[in-house]
Amino acid sequence: MDDAEQALELNVRNRLYDAVNESPGLHFRELQRRTGIAVGSLQYHLDFLERVHLVRKVREGKFTRYYSVRGEQLGEGQRVMSLIRQDSIRRIVLFLLHPRPRQANNLEISRGIGLSPSTVSWHLQKMLEANLALKEQRGREAFFSLANPVQVAQLLVQHRKSFLDELVDNFAEVWQQI
Repeated sequence: MDDAEQALELNVRNRLYDAVNESPGLHFRELQRRTGIAVGSLQYHLDFLERVHLVRKVREGKFTRYYSVRGEQLGEGQRVMSLIRQDSIRRIVLFLLHPRPRQANNLEISRGIGLSPSTVSWHLQKMLEANLALKEQRGREAFFSLANPVQVAQLLVQHRKSFLDELVDNFAEVWQQI
C-alpha cells in the first residue's frame, strides 16, 4: 500500500479529498464550510494530502485554491475555473453566455447583474488579463465577450453541483437542451 492509499484510509482525509476532487478550485474557507472540519485540522490534513501528492494548492491573489492531483486535470481550464469560482465573475460570465454567447458593454453588464460599473470594470480587467474575456473597441465604447464561451459553458455544466449556485443550475439546464 503506497502513502496515498494509506493517507485516504483516514475518514476525514478521504472526505476532504473527495471534496477537492468533486469541486476543483475551492479555496480554504469554502472547503472548511463544506466539510465542517475545524480550521486547524483542515490545514493539517490539506498539508498532509499535498505531501503525499494527492492535492496541490495554487495561490491566486489572496486565495489559495486546491486541486486534485489524481482526479480530472483541468489544464488550461484551471485558470478559468478559479475565476468562475468568484461570484461576481461568475455572474458576468453567465450574463455573457445567456441567452447565447454575446457581446455587451460595461453598462449593460452592470445593469444586467446588479453591480456597479466600477466593480464590473475591475472584474472585466481580471478576466481580460486571464484571457477569459475579449475586448472590442467601437469608437469610444468597449464591448466584452468571452474568449472561449464553449469551454466556459462546459466547465460550468460539468461542475455545476460544486458551485451551489441556482444561476449555474438554470444555465446548465438551458445549455444541455441546446
